[in-house]
Amino acid sequence: MAGGDDIKEANRLSIAENVRNARFDRRLTQTEVARRCGVTPAAISGLEHGEFNPSTPLLVKLAKALDVPIEDLLEEDVITFDNEAVRAAITGAKAGKLTTKEAAQAIADSVRGGPADALEDALELLLEHAERGRSEDRAGAK
Repeated sequence: MAGGDDIKEANRLSIAENVRNARFDRRLTQTEVARRCGVTPAAISGLEHGEFNPSTPLLVKLAKALDVPIEDLLEEDVITFDNEAVRAAITGAKAGKLTTKEAAQAIADSVRGGPADALEDALELLLEHAERGRSEDRAGAK
C-alpha cells in the first residue's frame, strides 16, 4: 500500500506549503495564526513542516484565520509544460541559436501553474552545466 502512503505524504506536504505561503502572504507569524486557531505555535510549526495532516476542524480554523477559502489550503500546485516549446528551446540552445538565458526563459515561459523564476534559475544552471560538459568533451577530443 505504498502508493496510498505516497499520496498521503504529497497531500501533507502540499497542505503544509499552502498554509505557510498563505501565512507569509498575510505577513502573519506562526504565533498569530496559532492564537486565531486556538492551538499552540508548535502545532502550526509542525503542520508547516509537514509533520502531520490537520484535522478538518483545524483546516476550517486555518482557512478562517488566514482569510482564504479552504480549497486554497488543499489545492496542490501542478506544473505543466508546453512540450513543443521546451523541445524548441532546447534544440535552439544546442544549435547555438539561443543563448542559455534565452532558452531558459523560453522554457520558463512555457510553464503553467508553477514557479517560473525558480524554474528559470534551475534550467539556466542545467543548460550551463551541459554546455560546460560539451566544451570539456571538445577540448578532450583535440
